[in-house]
Amino acid sequence: MEKVMANLEEAGFELSSQCDVRPSCFDLVARRGGQLILVKVLANVDALTKEDALTLLQVAHFFNATALVVGEKSRRGVLDEGTVYKRYGVYTMTPPSFRTMATEGEQPRELIQRGGRFVAIDGSKLRRARESLKMTQEELAHCVEVSARAVLAYEKEEMDVSSDVAERLEKVLETDIIIPIDVLSEPVRHRHIEQPKVRQDIPDLEKRVNEFFERLGMKVLWTDRAPFHVAAKEEGPPVMSGVGSLKSWTLQKRMEILKSVSKVAESNVVIIVEEGKADEQVSDLPVIRQLELDEIEKPSELKKIIQERSGT
Repeated sequence: MEKVMANLEEAGFELSSQCDVRPSCFDLVARRGGQLILVKVLANVDALTKEDALTLLQVAHFFNATALVVGEKSRRGVLDEGTVYKRYGVYTMTPPSFRTMATEGEQPRELIQRGGRFVAIDGSKLRRARESLKMTQEELAHCVEVSARAVLAYEKEEMDVSSDVAERLEKVLETDIIIPIDVLSEPVRHRHIEQPKVRQDIPDLEKRVNEFFERLGMKVLWTDRAPFHVAAKEEGPPVMSGVGSLKSWTLQKRMEILKSVSKVAESNVVIIVEEGKADEQVSDLPVIRQLELDEIEKPSELKKIIQERSGT
């Protein structure tokens, strides 16, 4: 964790405090300009469960961020350096590879995932090279021993290309088409992430909060694997919210982490509590009690209350 944080700071990223609530699908939030990363740090990447990976992708998609796991080994042994892995759809790399990427801008060129080793290619350059040689997709497919449908998918960048096939394509076309894998541009690919379903057995307060955000026309993301309980957005960065009782020790612990995460994510935070009375601020965070929810009719009204009670 210390190595990863030092690498990010060296590369000019602003960091949140460590998100040490459990369970949590990410450990750090980092920003550099318009680039937002949610980082999970694991010694053994096999500790990343499918559920955590899906939640990490969902949260990253909701915040227009990159999901990334940094780890050293799996049950099969030490991870290769200079490459990037995918575990349940999340990019995964070693600390040295991460450092090289973060501080020197050197992207990995090979992706290892179930099915073998793959590379990224420039699909439009592939098509132009094929056309300049007056080859049809069928002819090129025959030369590299794949289907014409695969060549079409390669040109549209809709299919992973194995390292072997990419090398054969470069040999036949006599041009370089392999490009570095731009791990940090991943937000554009999150649009196909499966969206979570709202549980039906949630407590009454959470159900009321969910209905509140939906009534305002905001998109809602609930999770029990992040510092926040719910995030909601209309346009721009989401509003993060902790939901529960002010007497709850876990909610109080989340508040300090939420302050740090919200600063880096450039998001607002509001604490929604079940008590009939509440201070306007707790731990410098704005508070709304559940009895006030019915009085708020527009996202702009919610934003105004947050600004007034946070002193901004």
